[in-house]
Amino acid sequence: MHLLPGNIRYERKFLPEALGLAKVLAVVRQHPCAFREVYPPRFVNNIYLDSPGRSDYHDHVAGVPNRSKTRIRWYGAPAGAIARPVLEHKLKRGAVSGKLSYGLPSFSLRGDDLCRSVELSLQAAAIPEQVRWRIRHLEPVLVNRYHRWYFLSGDATFRLTVDAGLEFGSPSGWGGSGLITPEPSLVIVELKFAPRDAADADRVTNGLPFRLARCSKYVLGIERLAQAAAWRWAELETFAGAPGHHQGDGN
Repeated sequence: MHLLPGNIRYERKFLPEALGLAKVLAVVRQHPCAFREVYPPRFVNNIYLDSPGRSDYHDHVAGVPNRSKTRIRWYGAPAGAIARPVLEHKLKRGAVSGKLSYGLPSFSLRGDDLCRSVELSLQAAAIPEQVRWRIRHLEPVLVNRYHRWYFLSGDATFRLTVDAGLEFGSPSGWGGSGLITPEPSLVIVELKFAPRDAADADRVTNGLPFRLARCSKYVLGIERLAQAAAWRWAELETFAGAPGHHQGDGN
């Protein structure tokens, strides 16, 4: 579990500033490397798993060079019958990363049963024992969802995705509602390529008028959920201290 799989790649993320989604897509489609759409846009859903102490989150924030994250991914609707979910264990070793993927049994997300549904699906999954051992203490900590566009360069060496409409939710009480949209205009562009093509990456990035940035959707989601919880707590305290509001004496 600590070695990179065979699908290692470089990933570079960009944050277009002062550009809306339509302009970002236009820039990509007009790029000199002749990017073309290779898959219809679709909604991506993820349930992130982490330890009770959020060790993966803290590793990402600290910039630990050898780190990982674990998620369950599916496409389409955020709730209801979840078909073809996939357990993904993403490993980063310095500047490169790789991903191990394992198909899971279908499950249903309705009401507040997310954690139990995930537990049952993982129990029934045909996954290697070392993987089962690795995730035994992990728990659902975040749900996110976004709309993704897929592009491939004309020479088929560089893949590029555009993500927009990023939303977050808490696994507690999840039913496809209660999503938080922290920055409705946020667009994330990600360039992905094999190590053998690294020498040619500049010809792609030079044609992207976007800011290169560290941007983890997982880290962003955990922090936005914490902020939302703090705001709700502050509102409750304000309400409790408002004139005319009296707490019971317990009798």
